[in-house]
Amino acid sequence: MAFKHTYKQMLDKAYKELPEITISKKRFEIPSFHGRIQGKKTIIKNISQIAKTLRRKKEHIIKFMLKELATTGFEENNNYVFIGKFSGEMLNKKLEKYIKEFVLCEQCKKPDTFLKKEQGITFKQCEACGARSSVRTIK
Repeated sequence: MAFKHTYKQMLDKAYKELPEITISKKRFEIPSFHGRIQGKKTIIKNISQIAKTLRRKKEHIIKFMLKELATTGFEENNNYVFIGKFSGEMLNKKLEKYIKEFVLCEQCKKPDTFLKKEQGITFKQCEACGARSSVRTIK
């Protein structure tokens, strides 16, 4: 039985088809919120950058934070304003909880995941190891 391709050729092809993120040796650093308390409001300056880093929709992160903080908020001049005084430590602990639940893979702990909704259920799919797990829906 003869093969059309050598093992090395097949391995090279497989590596080329892997998402770039899984090949990268760069370590994932958990982002943190940058903001300030002004009166009875907490203003977050970098919510868009965090969403980009985590490869999640900004609206999803905001919904999670509003629910976790039991507050309301609004967008203003590319910042997000939470009604209430929240310390940076508290906000970043909530962000870590979000990352653990909605970003990091349950199996390999890498951040190379995406959210996919199927038949009303949201799944976290890992591009690195292929693992898939259901996550709660934030209402």
